[in-house]
Amino acid sequence: MGFARRMGALFASLVVVAASGVVAAQTADAAPRVHRAIDPAEVRESVRYLTETYGVSEREALRRLQLQDDATRLDRALRPEAGYGGMWLDHAAGGVLVVAMTRPADADRYLRALPDRRNVRTKAVRYSLAELNAARDRIAARVGAGPDAVHLPSVSEADNQVVVWERGWVAAEKQSRTGTAAAEAESARSAVAAEPAGLATTRVLVKPEPLDPAATRAPAIGPMATPNVDWGFCHPLYCSNHGPMRGGLRLDMQRDPVSGQPPTWGGCTSGFNLRSTGGGFPGKAWVLTAGHCMATKTNNTPTQHNGTSVLNQHGIEKNSYPYDYAALQYVDAATANTWLGNHTGRNRVLKYCRNGGADSNSDTPCGEQATSVDEYITGTHALADIKAGWVVCATGSGSNAVNYPDSHDSGAGTGYLVGTRCGRVLSTDVGINTDLCARAGDSGSPLFSQVDHTALGILEGSQQSRGGACWAGELNNYAPIETVITDLNERIAGQGTVFSVITTPNG
Repeated sequence: MGFARRMGALFASLVVVAASGVVAAQTADAAPRVHRAIDPAEVRESVRYLTETYGVSEREALRRLQLQDDATRLDRALRPEAGYGGMWLDHAAGGVLVVAMTRPADADRYLRALPDRRNVRTKAVRYSLAELNAARDRIAARVGAGPDAVHLPSVSEADNQVVVWERGWVAAEKQSRTGTAAAEAESARSAVAAEPAGLATTRVLVKPEPLDPAATRAPAIGPMATPNVDWGFCHPLYCSNHGPMRGGLRLDMQRDPVSGQPPTWGGCTSGFNLRSTGGGFPGKAWVLTAGHCMATKTNNTPTQHNGTSVLNQHGIEKNSYPYDYAALQYVDAATANTWLGNHTGRNRVLKYCRNGGADSNSDTPCGEQATSVDEYITGTHALADIKAGWVVCATGSGSNAVNYPDSHDSGAGTGYLVGTRCGRVLSTDVGINTDLCARAGDSGSPLFSQVDHTALGILEGSQQSRGGACWAGELNNYAPIETVITDLNERIAGQGTVFSVITTPNG
């Protein structure tokens, strides 16, 4: 039986279970309703990740994704409870949801509303989420947390602590420029010491290395790409004739010339479509990608896709993780209409189905190879909403000249194929840490949840040095979409412009 047919049969068999869950939610001592049945057809890449990674059945994979979806509403319902301490999914323990409470019994009436109650555990903790958030805010005020700060506090729900992360690279730059890093370190130590014992701690943030080689080095000059390749559908590298713009498409940026040599090209990936309203940029369309993709470039050559100039090389940008983003405008109004304004479905990211396992698995999650469909983004999640254990997906356009001779080589390494990959949130701190596979050229790519069609972040980089086909132990980091949008809005607050991710077809 094919994957789609199996999933359809599975969905039909789960309707009765879902219906009974709704009844339970309506009668559970006035507990909030937290359950809605997800459509298996909309999460098949996520299902495949779980079946391949944990060796579970499709039914079990779907159960875990259903629990993930229910947990998002359970989290919102529990936040007003004084003793709620957060939650996370533990796949290694069998796909259970762990709910932290200062008094575990206080969660009972909420948990009875879950059809999958038997796979939910409570854990007694010392501090509530409200106490942790308050301590984080106090520390943030004392250390001046923000895009230029050495220290950034965050809540670790799994550790039941506030962690004050030191960005060493920011400290080094500040020390050389202003000599203030030592004073800021002392301020952070004092802020932690002022909190109750065990409530806060300090750690050093490991800086993810940007995956775009254009930002860090000029590779050997390679062959120029053939422009305007047409595969007959929207492909991550070749979508010029099959718009509109969407997350997951290659963005080619020209590097500055080195040692008198002709300039070369480097690649990154589009993240999400943005819209600005009011102020100095009313009604403008933007494309979001990683800020380090534009760093140090002075030639101002437009950014291309498939040989066509689409976006300005520079826009509103920043390059210091987790504040690593660039919001780029189209080169002119006509191009903006060609790539976005003349289309509906402006809230999409690309799912390209040439992926799987070690990049050579022909039994891809979407069925037939070399096909593409779209994920329509209908919302966003704040960083605090994103939990360890969530199954998430991303589409990257990192490539190499061997596998894709008609495209610019982004440095991904032979054997790495463009497309959609799914994985797991390992943890969150000031960013989103995942086990998704990514390579050079994927920077800026969209991190999203198929479970509720939400935008989560854009790819920053890796804590490893890897190339070629994916293999076990991947560790890649994403800048939260909340961090990006908040910083964009604050940077231009004086102009009255507000940025947001496009989450409707005509947004």
